[in-house]
Amino acid sequence: MAGKGTDRKAKSKDSKGGTASSDAAEAALSAFVLPNSLPCSEVEFPVILKKSARANWKEIVEESTQWQQTVEDYAESKKEPTVKPPFLKTECDYIQNEVLVHLIPALVETLNKAKTWEALERQKCFFNGIDHIVQVLWNNNPRYPGRKESNLHLFNMPWVRDYLRDNPRPYYPKSWLWPEEYAATLIQKTVRQYFVQKQEEVQEMREFWRKLALERNIPEMEMNPFLAKKFASSMHVSNHNF
Repeated sequence: MAGKGTDRKAKSKDSKGGTASSDAAEAALSAFVLPNSLPCSEVEFPVILKKSARANWKEIVEESTQWQQTVEDYAESKKEPTVKPPFLKTECDYIQNEVLVHLIPALVETLNKAKTWEALERQKCFFNGIDHIVQVLWNNNPRYPGRKESNLHLFNMPWVRDYLRDNPRPYYPKSWLWPEEYAATLIQKTVRQYFVQKQEEVQEMREFWRKLALERNIPEMEMNPFLAKKFASSMHVSNHNF
């Protein structure tokens, strides 16, 4: 009987507490008044959630291609270079492996020097690109490693001094005297002449006239059959051969 009395007291306390909280909520609601306007910072606008695709096919293809290229480059770097036999080597191989390896760094250094001297902006400039290329190639010749240590200027080289003693340069270079229009015309003319003379028909015709001119200057050509045979069988003729 004592237990039943205690349960009733507890229930009566809970019912009293519930009525008190409900009265307080009703009082708060009755006292709440909506404002006339709200600042934008306090307004919560709805946000549309966009679901990004889990996999982009374009990115997958690019990553696969890049990975495949990396694998191919690594496999190519591990291969031992195959040495071509002498009869399979061409002029392009010689130019690429022997000439361009040294010429391209010289051209890059010359262009940097030309920018420093502003040779590309002014016509009359002290800097001479051809002289600088010759100087770089002569000092960096791999067959003569001692030249790189001395690093001589072009006009201090012995062979240049000997040549200029017999063939002195004019006081003003042609690049200072020629106008831009005339220089451009001359360059275009030289390039067109090179491509025309490079053709096989033109080469054959020039070779014919060269041989004909040499035949007129050699009187014993008609009397010496061995000399005539050697002259006719020669592919390229120069003035030093006969």
